[in-house]
Amino acid sequence: MSRVLVLVNPTAGGMRAGKLWERLRSEAESLARIDVATPVGAQASVTAVREAIAGGCERVVAVGGDGTVHLVAGALLEAGLGAAVTLGVVPAGTGSDLARALGIPREPLAALRRALQGVPRPMDAGRCTGEAASFYFVNIASAGIGGMVDELVNAMPGRGTTSFLRATLQAVRHYRPVRVSVELDGSAWYHGEILLMGVANGTTFGKGMRFTPNAVVDDGLFDVGVVDAIEGFKLLRKLPKVYAGSHLGLKEVHFQRARSVRLTTLDELPMFDVDGETYPSGPATFTILPGALRVAG
Repeated sequence: MSRVLVLVNPTAGGMRAGKLWERLRSEAESLARIDVATPVGAQASVTAVREAIAGGCERVVAVGGDGTVHLVAGALLEAGLGAAVTLGVVPAGTGSDLARALGIPREPLAALRRALQGVPRPMDAGRCTGEAASFYFVNIASAGIGGMVDELVNAMPGRGTTSFLRATLQAVRHYRPVRVSVELDGSAWYHGEILLMGVANGTTFGKGMRFTPNAVVDDGLFDVGVVDAIEGFKLLRKLPKVYAGSHLGLKEVHFQRARSVRLTTLDELPMFDVDGETYPSGPATFTILPGALRVAG
């Protein structure tokens, strides 16, 4: 039986992930031969994954939030092993939005069993090549207000169930629309001021905002959404529609599916929001990688 790396982000979910793992550890040890890593920081997490797969590890389980899964998936893809090493997810973060798209149980023991023993199935990933940064992503990468929300959430000393909502309300008061041009699969699609542009593999971000409710994680396509610049009060009145996934019919909202997305920025953007993490923004191309990952399902 091959060994499994369980990578625990002890700070995820406002320090809740580490406590959750201590409750799950004995069950995990009864289900599989595990090695446990609790690295502090992104680079230490990536190093732990690289060392495990170099040693023959065939499954990596991420215990944490979307950022933890993002780091693990990125390390697997960088190593060219995304489709060879199985990725398991035990959601324990502030948002844990990818878990919703994957149908992962919120009950921790059920999620653990699936992560350790679930039959692998393919999942798409995304690749961004930008002037300021390049990266892989698994759920949603967005330009506009999303990165501002991430920065506010990540600065909160104690994150709870309302962290993303509170950060969103705060960001709405300070965000200034930016002008962009967007091409899909080589053809012009959108030009104007945006509140948000999302390039999505999954269905939700920001802890349950169903921005792309019809996205499918293994269809070989991005769901691409753009929200026009909307004044703050009007946006707040329409925010419940985003949580319900009923915003697609609004005249300010534009959606299309594509394999490649080219973003040209005409004003300075806030940071990119990438699986709940932030990256330097700017002109960039987003490309779908069909079946690039294997996730425990």
